[in-house]
Amino acid sequence: MNYSPLDLTHQTFRRRLLGYDQAAVHTFLNEVGAQLEALLREAQAQRDTAARLERELGEKRAAEEELRRTLVAAERIAHEMRDNAVRQSELLVAQAQAQAGELRREQEVRAAQFEAEHQERVTALEIAFRERFAALEREENERARQREREHAGRMAHLEAQYGARALELSTRDTAARQEYAQFISGYRALVGSFADLSRRHRLPDETPLAPGGGADQAGEAAHPPAGPREPAQA
Repeated sequence: MNYSPLDLTHQTFRRRLLGYDQAAVHTFLNEVGAQLEALLREAQAQRDTAARLERELGEKRAAEEELRRTLVAAERIAHEMRDNAVRQSELLVAQAQAQAGELRREQEVRAAQFEAEHQERVTALEIAFRERFAALEREENERARQREREHAGRMAHLEAQYGARALELSTRDTAARQEYAQFISGYRALVGSFADLSRRHRLPDETPLAPGGGADQAGEAAHPPAGPREPAQA
């Protein structure tokens, strides 16, 4: 009896005491059914491949027979063509030799013309190069002179700015010295006025100073130390 993969998958068995595990049996049957189905598909594919190969073999045999007949005819035609080709080749060689001589003469004439034209172009290019080089040299000299003029202008401008800045700083320094001298004079005058006031408003219990030196000593005691030294000349 022939079984299909579907028969194996859905096969059932009667139950008996201490029989096989049904789950394991069904699993095994499913795996066997799947493998059988794969084998059947592979066998069918091989049969299809064999049929296709037989058809191709028949076609190739027919093509081979046709090719053999074609080769026989081609050999016959080739012999005829070879004989014709020998005759034509001899004729073509003679014609080619004649044409080669003519072409050689034309080539010599063209070579001479090309050499003359090349020499003319070389001469023209040399003249153009010299003219262009001279123009570029003039342009470069003009740019160099322009850069020199611009540099001289910038240097003159910077020197003028430096002179103006130096004059401004010198003026500020002179004004600062004058302000400092005025401050020192005012400070000394203020200290002298404080000394006069202290002499005029001396308390009664103060001991009188020795004659001839009281005013000077009081002025020296009230006079503060000299102000800061004037800054050096910039």
